[in-house]
Amino acid sequence: MKFLAQLLTVSVIITVLGSRGAHAQPEEVITKLPDVEIVPLKSKDLVSLRCSYYPGGVIEGRDKKFSRKPGKEVVPVILLHGWEGQRGDYDLLATYLQKLGHAVIVPDLRGHGDSTTRRFPNGTEQEIDLDRMRSADINGMVMDVEAVKKFLLEKNNAGEVNIEMLCVVGAEFGAVTAVNYAALDWARRQLAFQKQGRDVKALVLLSPTQSFKGATLSKALQSDYVRQALSIMLVVGQGDRKSLGEAKAIYKRLERYHPEPDPKDRAEKQSLFLIEKPNTSLKGTALVHPRANLDVYVDVGTFIQLRLVNKKEDFAWKERRNPLAEATE
Repeated sequence: MKFLAQLLTVSVIITVLGSRGAHAQPEEVITKLPDVEIVPLKSKDLVSLRCSYYPGGVIEGRDKKFSRKPGKEVVPVILLHGWEGQRGDYDLLATYLQKLGHAVIVPDLRGHGDSTTRRFPNGTEQEIDLDRMRSADINGMVMDVEAVKKFLLEKNNAGEVNIEMLCVVGAEFGAVTAVNYAALDWARRQLAFQKQGRDVKALVLLSPTQSFKGATLSKALQSDYVRQALSIMLVVGQGDRKSLGEAKAIYKRLERYHPEPDPKDRAEKQSLFLIEKPNTSLKGTALVHPRANLDVYVDVGTFIQLRLVNKKEDFAWKERRNPLAEATE
């Protein structure tokens, strides 16, 4: 879609800036941010995970008094790094999104960074060797994301975020995990007394690949929920020919499920974006670094503003405690 770059960089940003604080200059609004928290988590299969959590931003009003954005309106964002990456790759993007008021959590996925140990019930430990990881291990990363989601559910129930507006960002192979987790989240059986899953509402895929070491997002893209219910933005450098081809193939598979809206309604209704950045072969998390001068980090913030923040009335906060789970504790 040739109008997308203009939509994100001109028309949409003007629309977004129309609401106070969406992309306000730091000196106007942001004066203090909550400290980053190091959060240890454990996956269902007992992998020890280390995450960095950036709580929703604190802003200063004109009266010089500090106030936190209402927690029940805070968008939670999960950032998934690329192969051989680690959570620090997203420090600057996470901080930028936190300045916009969002709550961001960045895990070291299993086998990466500080998440390299699996502890068994008998107390023994196993080191996870990245070089020996295969498709089953990579597919197991959805359990890492699920552990992160449970942490965010606790924050939701504490009134600090709105899990109904969950956004997941995945870079390169992390895009496979992001899409597969979204499919899992939407496939959960719904109970009469309790909503389960269906929280991922937006995906950002940076230099996405369709498969990696045998793990693939092909089946997930067959889910009607993934194809139709989610807002999706793909970002790729035009000089990265392989990723460009992959992104276009994914986009083509999704395009017919996201009808092109009338031009006057694009800012409100556009739900699928393919952003091609010219004159760069950068890929993955490198695309969102401010020093890349590509403004991808701004595109991500604008996408979240358009598809989640501006539609918060569609995603009412709910307490999400499972009475059956609590009865067994």
